[in-house]
Amino acid sequence: MAPLFAVVEVSRRLLAGDTNVWPIVVVAVVALAVKQLGVLAAGVLTHLADIKVSFRVRRDLLAKLSKVPLSWFSDRNSGIVKKAVEDDVAALHRLIAHSIVELSAAAVPPLVAFAYLFALDWRMALATLLPVVAGLAAYRRAMASSGTKYPEFMDWLARLNGAAVEFVNGIGVVKAFGTPGEASRRFQEVSRGFARFFLDWAKATSAASVAAEIFLSPPSILFAVATTGGILTASGHLSLVNFIAFLVFGTVMTSAWMTVLMSVQPLVTALKVYREIRELLATPELPTPDEPVELDPAGVTGAGPVVRMRGVRVTYGDTVALTGVDLSLDRGTITALVGPSGSGKSTLARLLPRFNDPCEGSVELYGVDLRRIDPAQLYRHVAFVFQDSHLLSEMSIRDNIRLGRPGADDAAVRDAAGKAQILSRIAMLPRGLDSVVGQDAALSAGERQRVCIARAILADRPILVLDEATASADPENEARIQEALSEVARGRTVLVIAHRLSTVRGADAIVVLDGGRIAERGRHSELLENDGIYARLWRQERNAEREVAEQLEAGR
Repeated sequence: MAPLFAVVEVSRRLLAGDTNVWPIVVVAVVALAVKQLGVLAAGVLTHLADIKVSFRVRRDLLAKLSKVPLSWFSDRNSGIVKKAVEDDVAALHRLIAHSIVELSAAAVPPLVAFAYLFALDWRMALATLLPVVAGLAAYRRAMASSGTKYPEFMDWLARLNGAAVEFVNGIGVVKAFGTPGEASRRFQEVSRGFARFFLDWAKATSAASVAAEIFLSPPSILFAVATTGGILTASGHLSLVNFIAFLVFGTVMTSAWMTVLMSVQPLVTALKVYREIRELLATPELPTPDEPVELDPAGVTGAGPVVRMRGVRVTYGDTVALTGVDLSLDRGTITALVGPSGSGKSTLARLLPRFNDPCEGSVELYGVDLRRIDPAQLYRHVAFVFQDSHLLSEMSIRDNIRLGRPGADDAAVRDAAGKAQILSRIAMLPRGLDSVVGQDAALSAGERQRVCIARAILADRPILVLDEATASADPENEARIQEALSEVARGRTVLVIAHRLSTVRGADAIVVLDGGRIAERGRHSELLENDGIYARLWRQERNAEREVAEQLEAGR
């Protein structure tokens, strides 16, 4: 604003016959230089503050994520975690490093200018302010109408993104079956719905938004200043110099107010992200004991159970997932969980690595309730391979396997990969163990499972939980996975879930779940003789395999 003040004051002196204007020019130049240095210093300070805040927020988020129940991750996709740690923190960058400085730089000059104009002539100042007040009122109305629709806008955006991703992911199947029109129907419907919503939203806010832009436009301010100033100047109530001051500052204030309004929305978005981060940081953590009990595997001798579940009950809201479950896992045995879909198999298996805690009853390891064991110590005794075989992208196969034991050398990694029946496949990759997942290591679902099994073998935990590890494997991969599982299960206590009963018929104990309860237990032959749920599931599986074989034979 210094150059504008200089223009007005120089005009005042020249009209008064005073040509000594250089002091004003010097002051204006110095003020402009100080302003630029101030902006530079503010930018440096806010960016340094942003670096510190971003580091601390990411550190706190990662610390929180390391303490929440593992079920928190299984209930959410990786995009949510990535959004919190990367995107939301990046949005705070806008708030800390830019919005505060930009808003201050945009808001202070018009306020100073108005104070200056008010000191010159309060009547003209009010005339200049009237269009601004009307514009801000219209903008507030537009934002109020827009704000109520914003959550719905985000919902529509998520649905549109989901439909687009679904269509792109299925494009191969679409082309194979020649039905692109049918496959794109949902995406088109969502797109049309989003377009209708957005048009209605725009119509609801357009009138107020247009009114705000008209009131805050330079012609509106200039009209108010010129009309009022012309009348007052003609009547002798306003000097020509002051009239010039209002013409200069009035039009410039317009762009400043528009900058303020444009800075508000990013600020509101950043504050919304800040609230979301606070909500995430308030996520309940997995309860940890104040005085954890040290595990003593030697305390369980002979054939006694190393894992025992007593009266376990698990609910999700009003839905009962497990109730009245009593189960023991003896040392070095394989216990299989089978049952219809939704019977509670995965829920039970995930109790052992403490994805969830039971609502009633207890889960004990070496005679100690899991809730009295430090989680880090628990995971030194329990390894797991779940249905979703997760490999970290942008990380080599070697490092993915080493997650089981970070300090392992290449010989140990290769030995684990060999036992997992995946070493020969790794050798075929362009860079072997150095091949990076997502770049030059394209692995099938079954191969990814075998890499995860290699990780579990390398971890060398005495207890292993396998949750539907062959659910998505083809027959060849399933055979290799079974060989790998036989290796990893040797000498360990294993709790396994399988889609195919044939994969667990050699288990030491088979537990049949139905409706969240243990309906049967015993060995394969015993359960077939009982002719209960297990026998029925076995017959259904055999019949399904026979029908598939007959259909394939008939198609030749």
